[in-house]
Amino acid sequence: MHRIAVFSASRDSVRDGIASADVGDRLQFWIRRDPDGAVEYAGAIHGGVFSRFDLGGPDQALIEVHYRIGVLLRARFGGLAARAELYHVSSHLGDEFLVDSGVRPISTSREGLEFLLQGSPLPGITVYGGPGVLLRTSRDLDRLSLRAGADWESSPAAHARFYASVDLFTWAESEWEPALATELGAALGRGARLGLLFGLGPSRAEQFFRESERLLGVTISYVR
Repeated sequence: MHRIAVFSASRDSVRDGIASADVGDRLQFWIRRDPDGAVEYAGAIHGGVFSRFDLGGPDQALIEVHYRIGVLLRARFGGLAARAELYHVSSHLGDEFLVDSGVRPISTSREGLEFLLQGSPLPGITVYGGPGVLLRTSRDLDRLSLRAGADWESSPAAHARFYASVDLFTWAESEWEPALATELGAALGRGARLGLLFGLGPSRAEQFFRESERLLGVTISYVR
């Protein structure tokens, strides 16, 4: 998914105007289906860059960027799918933000495994969830995490199409405090979306994951 967002972020009594730019995609390198299409196996390389910029400063400086790359294996049996991802994550603060704020960077570089089950109980609705475990970290981070969520999109036959999503992530390192992200909006075309974003809980920005924040903003995204 590719997404650009502009939002207000309240973090530890500090409110900032922030823009984010997320670029992520996957390159499929293997797929196998049975003749009737009920069973499918696939493999892909999945990567992304997720960045935040300070809209309140004179130079709209880069605040934080983190990178994620992984190998994804997926199996589908009818309407039920399971996937496993072996991934690497690393993060960095922007140079100008470091100089201006005096914030000390932290190292969250790590490798891990995430397992998700996905199903579609009703037309247009997808639900997912599963555990994660860290295999290696650059510091002594707690290893277990959980992710769950749901996506809904109205019928393609409708004149106007709408969507809603909710994603919940909780990590032992954050004492299982949930990070919630919800989005609601309209589908503008094939894969294009315009929505409202609301987030609550530990920051999804890697360098600030120990700080709770509240996000409210507008997003433009493309989902392939």
